[in-house]
Amino acid sequence: MRYYFLIVLLTLTTSSKIFGQECDCLKNITLLQQKIEDNQASYQHQVIEQKRLNEYLLFRTDINSKAKTIATKKGCIGLVSLYLSFFRDEHSFISYEDNYAPKPNKILKPNRKRNYKPLPFEGIWYFQDGSFSIDIFQTKNTTGEWAGVIKNDNSKSWKKGQIKIEFINNVNGSFSCIYWRKNLIPKIYNLYLTDSTMIIGRNLIFYRKPQVEQNTTNNTHDLHFRQLSERTNYLKIPSFDLSFKNKIDSLIIKNRLAITSKENLIIDLRNNGGGGFDAFQSILPYVLDTNLTEAPYYGSVWVSNENYAYYDRTKYEYTETKQDSIDELKYVEFLKTNIGRFTPIERSTDTIQLERNSPLNIAIMFNRNTASTAEGFILQASESKKVQTYGENSAGAVSYGDWMPVELPDLNIWVAITTKKMVFKSNEDFESIGISPDKDLKYTNENEWLKIILEQMEK
Repeated sequence: MRYYFLIVLLTLTTSSKIFGQECDCLKNITLLQQKIEDNQASYQHQVIEQKRLNEYLLFRTDINSKAKTIATKKGCIGLVSLYLSFFRDEHSFISYEDNYAPKPNKILKPNRKRNYKPLPFEGIWYFQDGSFSIDIFQTKNTTGEWAGVIKNDNSKSWKKGQIKIEFINNVNGSFSCIYWRKNLIPKIYNLYLTDSTMIIGRNLIFYRKPQVEQNTTNNTHDLHFRQLSERTNYLKIPSFDLSFKNKIDSLIIKNRLAITSKENLIIDLRNNGGGGFDAFQSILPYVLDTNLTEAPYYGSVWVSNENYAYYDRTKYEYTETKQDSIDELKYVEFLKTNIGRFTPIERSTDTIQLERNSPLNIAIMFNRNTASTAEGFILQASESKKVQTYGENSAGAVSYGDWMPVELPDLNIWVAITTKKMVFKSNEDFESIGISPDKDLKYTNENEWLKIILEQMEK
């Protein structure tokens, strides 16, 4: 009898592999849900504080029902992305494990022989920059009932027929979608249709007619300072990561006389994904017009037991001096006194020694990839009457932060869970919306932005 049960067990195990059972999706989803509900600041803020628990529970039930039908890692990762979309939290994201190479997306062939009611987005669509096109058709092989597969890709990153977009029919009749980016990490977006365009999220636009392929922006990613003209200097800051702070400080000190010698300064924050507030302190004396300044928002940590342990475990990660270590130890002790709640807000005003003969006019340039602490710098700098902002709406990743990784090893991914919410003194909501520039350049080729700003500053 013992051997009989062993044979049955082996048969079931083997059968699950034969029929494509790569993972237990429900197990992974419920593990993530428990971690989110215990530790994520945006859950505590958007669900508990905003009294949306019933709405969340209905959504979670639907997610878990879908999880029971999914047997592949890729399908489950897409469902993880769909689950995270409940929270407007741009800092809560998915990443693959180090050195793990995800499998290419599945190839589907169009099948238009079935009887169904056609939808407006069926057929061929061309991406805005002309780099690729997709074919949208009905299929039962995805999370939803419709999929967009690659028809042609000039970059050769995708093969013909590979799934690029999975469409989801929402309860209210609208559509959203799972959009697979080049790194094969999915992102959930809302979908909007006009007669000739399909807009996915804020910035992904598809057209019915073929588009002329555009050159990629020549926006560089290196930290540098240079003179543009007799009246204007240019400062490019690609990151405010704390590991980058010393390089920024050194560049500012090295070029102090050059910065103060001209009336105009253009600060380029395009593609700056943020970092820490300390990284931009050396720039503020040149930008602000008063020596009294208040941060545009204040952080409040959700101090769960796991979050406290994570802060305690990583408290010395960016310390450089003995005083840094003392300050971090005090902060962790402060967190310990607030376990089980958000830390209280303590408003404060800082005194900054302004740089004499600093530039009279400051232009700050940013794009849709300018995020997090870089957005914090924009908000703080914009309080100065010397500052004008240019570009397009920023990323809108500013309401939450200080994430910690939660591993889902069965899926070869980890998920960033935010531990801190931001309380804005203006009570504005920028999350997933972004900061609007004073001068909107989104309909202008980004390669021309610097030239346009220079001309406007020197009129």
